[in-house]
Amino acid sequence: EFALVEGKPTIVVDDRELKTKTSLKLFELGAFLHSKRLLVGDFVCSNKVCVERKLCEDFESSIIDGRLFAQADELRKNFESPLICVVGKNFERINKNALQGAFISLATDYKIPVIFFDSEEQLAEFLFACAKREQDNDRTPLRLRVNKPTQSPAQLQRFIVESIPGVGSKNAVNLLKKFGSVKAVFNSNENR
Repeated sequence: EFALVEGKPTIVVDDRELKTKTSLKLFELGAFLHSKRLLVGDFVCSNKVCVERKLCEDFESSIIDGRLFAQADELRKNFESPLICVVGKNFERINKNALQGAFISLATDYKIPVIFFDSEEQLAEFLFACAKREQDNDRTPLRLRVNKPTQSPAQLQRFIVESIPGVGSKNAVNLLKKFGSVKAVFNSNENR
């Protein structure tokens, strides 16, 4: 449990995020930061809002290696209003259809908005405003409650490939058998 500091938005920050430009800007803005190793998300703004921060390149990598949908699943299970915030828009490693499928899946399957920012400083300003708004409405101390993942790696891989527009469950299984990995499916010419 993390007590709120009067007059300052209080944000729980994953300790691996402390040296990022986002955290530094939050500190400059006057946020009170609690550092803790978080099992879900990177920034907790309230008992209902948790943010997963991704740089553009990391967003692509997390689609390829399957982390994105596992993280989305955990965010949805543990927070009422999770958000995925992406810094940058220059996607180069994943084709347009796979990227679009990931955005659609996050929005429709997980009900998690994806918000884009041009810089980490802009993201910090958003997090600061979000925490302030949330905590002005609810002064309850921040509590972190996390459930453990329930999907197997094979289930997550299938789900990721299913998120490609036009690919259902059966085709996802066949594509994974043929190409051997999510990355190989996304990089195949047959998917373009």
